[in-house]
Amino acid sequence: MVVVDLMLTASDLATAATVSVLVAVILTIPCILLQRYAYKDEWGVAIGKGLIVGILTAIPTPLPAIVTGTGGLLGAIGLLSDRKEPARLEAASARRDSAAG
Repeated sequence: MVVVDLMLTASDLATAATVSVLVAVILTIPCILLQRYAYKDEWGVAIGKGLIVGILTAIPTPLPAIVTGTGGLLGAIGLLSDRKEPARLEAASARRDSAAG
């Protein structure tokens, strides 16, 4: 979707953004369905995210695509990076047993 938005920028100059708006409407639906079924979002959240992507795509500049693409890339890096397990706290009963014994 980011690449599509970048390609639409050139056509916006000639068509007064009508192509961008049409493509944004068409891309909003798959985006909503991806959020709902691939990421298991609730319908309201999926529709909200899809509409945000559609609105950003309809803006006749490539800036929203760059911002969206960067955010997606950073999110993917965060998901794929190695995370350390958080330190686990001892149960209160285990501490009492060791203190009493």
